[in-house]
Amino acid sequence: MNEVVYAIRISHLEYSGLKIMDIKIGKSTNIDNTLSQYSRGNRDIELLDMWRPNPDKTLSTAERGVHDVAERYAYDKQSEKFVFLQGAYQDFAETMNKLLQNASRQDLADESTSRRSSKADDYTGTTPSVLKIFGETYDVDTWSDTLATAVTEILRDVEDHERVLEIRGRKRTYFAKEGQQSEFIRPRKIPDTGLYLETSFSANDCVRRIEQVMAKYGYDRAELEIFTEEA
Repeated sequence: MNEVVYAIRISHLEYSGLKIMDIKIGKSTNIDNTLSQYSRGNRDIELLDMWRPNPDKTLSTAERGVHDVAERYAYDKQSEKFVFLQGAYQDFAETMNKLLQNASRQDLADESTSRRSSKADDYTGTTPSVLKIFGETYDVDTWSDTLATAVTEILRDVEDHERVLEIRGRKRTYFAKEGQQSEFIRPRKIPDTGLYLETSFSANDCVRRIEQVMAKYGYDRAELEIFTEEA
């Protein structure tokens, strides 16, 4: 997942030597898809800058902060579209570069390649410390907590909770309706559902269960990060 706040020039004009740019400032976890969406209506778009959120901030918080700074430099604002005159955008961008880390598309490509190569990480002998899923971070202490927290967040906004029951092993079940969890070794209630999940798994199996649930509901594995410490 490439979390960035972007500045995309969607139109510009020059009148009597005065340059005016309409710039869309928003957030994205896939800048290529975002650019593709904008280019459908305007082939003259240009990606001007991208900034990464600070580690202790969410993507939404970073976006709001960039908007606040942009309002100080922009001539006009309409929702997420800002109108900049002449060199005002450059002044704004230089200010943002001091507050957040500027990122290039190559940086994001290199990061994605690194993340894909680490998908088969072996978590044996480690203890989880932070779970990051869908841009939000959660402190976790055990792998069962990591599994339960991740599944809770995945199911939070989906309509068909019971699709998760389709995820099964050859000889054991991983999820059960309430009242049918007695066969589990360490059952955990999934909040706001009528379901339980088994949490008696190894570290690697906990991660695999999370990946299976994400895949079941069509979420990108890149939306998941787990930070660990040596046990």
